[in-house]
Amino acid sequence: MNDYNYLYEAEINVLGAIMKKKVLMEECVLSEESFSPEWNNGLILQVLQYAYDQFSDREDPFYIPDLINHWGDKLSKVGGGVALMDISKSVPETSAAMFRHYMGIVNEAHVQREIEQVAREQYSRGSLEDMKNEVARIEAIQEKTSSGSEVVRVSDLIKSHTSLLIKRSQNPGGITGRKSCSDDLNNLTKGHQEEDFIVVGARPSVGKTAYICNDILASTADGSAALLISGEDGKMNILERTIAASSRVELAHMKSGRMTERDWERYGFGAELIEGRDIFIDDTPAPTIESIRRKVSKLVQKFPKLTLYVDYLQHLRSEKPFASDREMYKYISYELKQIGRKYHVPVVCLAALSRKVDERNDKRPLMSDIRDCGNIESDADVVIFLYRDDYYNADSNRKGLIDLIVAKGRNVGTGTVSMVFDKACQQLINITEKIKEERKEKGLTS
Repeated sequence: MNDYNYLYEAEINVLGAIMKKKVLMEECVLSEESFSPEWNNGLILQVLQYAYDQFSDREDPFYIPDLINHWGDKLSKVGGGVALMDISKSVPETSAAMFRHYMGIVNEAHVQREIEQVAREQYSRGSLEDMKNEVARIEAIQEKTSSGSEVVRVSDLIKSHTSLLIKRSQNPGGITGRKSCSDDLNNLTKGHQEEDFIVVGARPSVGKTAYICNDILASTADGSAALLISGEDGKMNILERTIAASSRVELAHMKSGRMTERDWERYGFGAELIEGRDIFIDDTPAPTIESIRRKVSKLVQKFPKLTLYVDYLQHLRSEKPFASDREMYKYISYELKQIGRKYHVPVVCLAALSRKVDERNDKRPLMSDIRDCGNIESDADVVIFLYRDDYYNADSNRKGLIDLIVAKGRNVGTGTVSMVFDKACQQLINITEKIKEERKEKGLTS
């Protein structure tokens, strides 16, 4: 069989395997563009993805009569119900390992087409920066199915590791992941790393949502994308908090509509800044972990440098039944970790802490305060607690500060960093020497 037929068979095997076993759609990291433009197979994948999103609760979301009833003549673009039936019948039951094998073939052909396209256009492109962006995009495509290999020879990893070290050396300040809102935290963790599951825990009203809005602004500053799953707050409230943090307009002024001329100037700056970012918000009430996985799967195909934010863990649910909430959250925290690993994205998840924190003399959170949140202690790569002394003590000489306590850092160790928290503007600010002097003059510590 020549390469041409071999690729066609691989594409058909991917599609047929999904139709035979719907759970494989969750494993699929391909997009319409991954398939050869010579056939309609990319459009067929699009049909199957849409059918799965609409009917995944059914035993067979790809039941041909249902698809014909739903789309009718529109299926003619992919050859109609007959073409789908032929694919389903032509492919035997496929294991997950074989499915990944076929995906690898399709993806490799996609990468080769992209490389050839770049080679054809290299002299007509506008700048070296454009070329770098194209190469980075191709690398992202190439990496998508690399996790499908179950066994890897260490000698084969050396070349990849050497390339990784070279990439890391090119990053200013040694920040190798997505930037967080804290310079000191970036120095400690080197940023939010791809595949890391980062949990940020705090008691109510300490500043969890403000932290995540500031963090999104920081992580997207280099052109990366962010998806916020907000079961806690509506999208308009999230937008207002983010604009406040980026423009230093007091949130109360926006809420009341009593905006000064200076407020409007700052608002315009903040709105323009955010408008240029690839920031996405989903405020579906009680979002399910399964729906989050599907959203990330789609979005990461267009935005490979994505960070997933979740506000917050206790608002998540599952489409599966569980005997207890504890068992459900155990499953959810595990799945959040797997989403990060599968799609190569950092996952930053907020979590509420137990009331036991408020019962102690020392109110600083401990790892034991998140034990009711599934298996976070073991699943999380990094656990950060937010603490404000003035939340508990109005006369605190640490007024206006928020501590980021890194209680667990699988690859980075532990430590505590502090920031100024301007609650009125929902802004977290790095502490400079000037700020230290100003606080010292007021009798406050930093």
